Amino acid sequence: MAVSDFPSPRGTGVAFVTGAGGFIGSAAAAAFAGAGWRTAALGHPRRWADVGPQPDPPAPWFEGDIGAPGLAAALRAVGRPEVIFHAAGGGSVGASLADPVADRRRTVGSLAATLAFMAAEAPDARLIYPSSAAVYGDAAAGLIPETLPAAPVSPYGRHKAEAERLILDAAGAGLDAVILRFFSIYGPGLRKQLLWELGNRLLKAPAHVELAGHGDEARDFLFVDDTVRLVGLAAGLGPQAQPLIVNGGGGRPASVRQIAEALAAALSVRSRIQFNGEVREGDPRSLVADVARAEALGFLPQVSLADGMARLARWLLSMKAGATA
Repeated sequence: MAVSDFPSPRGTGVAFVTGAGGFIGSAAAAAFAGAGWRTAALGHPRRWADVGPQPDPPAPWFEGDIGAPGLAAALRAVGRPEVIFHAAGGGSVGASLADPVADRRRTVGSLAATLAFMAAEAPDARLIYPSSAAVYGDAAAGLIPETLPAAPVSPYGRHKAEAERLILDAAGAGLDAVILRFFSIYGPGLRKQLLWELGNRLLKAPAHVELAGHGDEARDFLFVDDTVRLVGLAAGLGPQAQPLIVNGGGGRPASVRQIAEALAAALSVRSRIQFNGEVREGDPRSLVADVARAEALGFLPQVSLADGMARLARWLLSMKAGATA
């Protein structure tokens, strides 16, 4: 993503990024730092060599779980934040099903610690929170607006909804917050979920691949560069009297079958992709964003599905080449 796409700092010019070792957090931390923000990265550092070409990770790093000690250390080192992008927390439905207690601790516990820090030390900072379409649960087919009541069907979705309620409660005491409900985020560096798993299977045994579900499940995929553009838009907005909730998607539905076939084509792999009809727990039939609110703020995705898949395929192939070198 071009640095020019990301807003320049105002005020203190300081940004904290929690969960800066994760997929979205690392990309956002690099964007903040590249645009001139004094950026503190908090969390557990990722192996940057695994994600392909990236800017140097921002410094300083405050390694460990998100809590009062790390946040206080970042405050002493970098200064009072103007923006906190809280990307720490659980990262998948599957992990939340395997260990819901740990998922809640990562998602709700880390946010509670961050909100307490903000109330005490940075009451004027803006919180940008990457929530998830999982809060909508098994919504009806069609575009999902932000006004649809939360009805999560997985621990991951329930914990994201609980985190949103904490933010709304804190807003009553003056918190300035933007909640971004991201749909299906993808791109180089994401080493989990459908496209990572499918890509590796296509490269190892491409002749025949069987996937769960029916293949007609509707999804809304957003490339990581566009994801970070939306974070930048949220950072650059004027003060918000009430928390702003915005869907993070492209508003263009694609079936899981179409997505799988697009990745196979981008990898130049001929494969017979079949679906076994088994519906996995916590896996809604349709998740497609109504993006009218994001568009009204000036957000338009810039990376097409074809371009995004091509970039993902190049990274997957580089990972395979590196593993066999």
